[in-house]
Amino acid sequence: MDKLRQKYLQKWLRAQQQPVKKLMRTNIALATLSSLILVAQTYFLATLLDKLIMQHVDRAELVPYFIALIITFALRAVILWLREKIGFKAGRLLRNHMRQKILDKIHQVGPATINNKPAGSWASIMLEQVENLHNFYARFLPQQSLSAIVPMVILIAVFPLNWAAGLILMVTAPLVPIFMILVGIAAADSSQKNMATLSRLSAQFLDRLRGLETLRLFNRTSEQTQHIENTTEDFRETTMTVLKMAFLSSAVLEFFTSISIALMAVYFGFSYLGQVEFGTYGTTLT
Repeated sequence: MDKLRQKYLQKWLRAQQQPVKKLMRTNIALATLSSLILVAQTYFLATLLDKLIMQHVDRAELVPYFIALIITFALRAVILWLREKIGFKAGRLLRNHMRQKILDKIHQVGPATINNKPAGSWASIMLEQVENLHNFYARFLPQQSLSAIVPMVILIAVFPLNWAAGLILMVTAPLVPIFMILVGIAAADSSQKNMATLSRLSAQFLDRLRGLETLRLFNRTSEQTQHIENTTEDFRETTMTVLKMAFLSSAVLEFFTSISIALMAVYFGFSYLGQVEFGTYGTTLT
């Protein structure tokens, strides 16, 4: 697909979110609240481990921390459940809205334009391709906003405690989206090829099914069966290519996340050993 057309389509897709704008903002607000609760949850967990293992405080004195930890887990679970419900509702409303717009457009252009494309292609657009928009509106767009909000929440919580740790996070965090973008460009091209192959397969299968009696009369069933088999094989190959790209993106994400964790572990390890004495604003590292 042409890059200019791809940018136009992405802009158009974002413009279609108007009917569910409030739901998506609610989803983002809940996710931001969940990230704040996560900061509190890690604080309670770190305090518990420090008092139990390092200071050997009696467990009875730590009951409030245990209760607070359980509450934060429960709150995050409830927020996740609400986000899933809101995301599903937003995706459902958008899919219905898109299908209605497609039907209105088909009614507007008339049968002459419709006949230029096989019926299977229209069916693929109405069913599979519109269905695939669900994750774009229910997950991708909210997550895109959160990818900027959540790191800022974490950095605001970390920097006042240890500027070196905050600096490590701030330097390594951009590596994840940069390399995800590089992998995502290839995945997008593969996904578009997969959609084109699926549309062609749907069109051919429906047309052959409608003309089955004619094919039998002219003894062409074997040839058309082989043709559908070849198209199905093409679809299988493009689908596996998309899956390989998806697994590669997960591997890239895990790799650069591991780099960040490794650098943090090295810094704190040497700090505990007394080899590194910076980043704590002159205080001891507990």
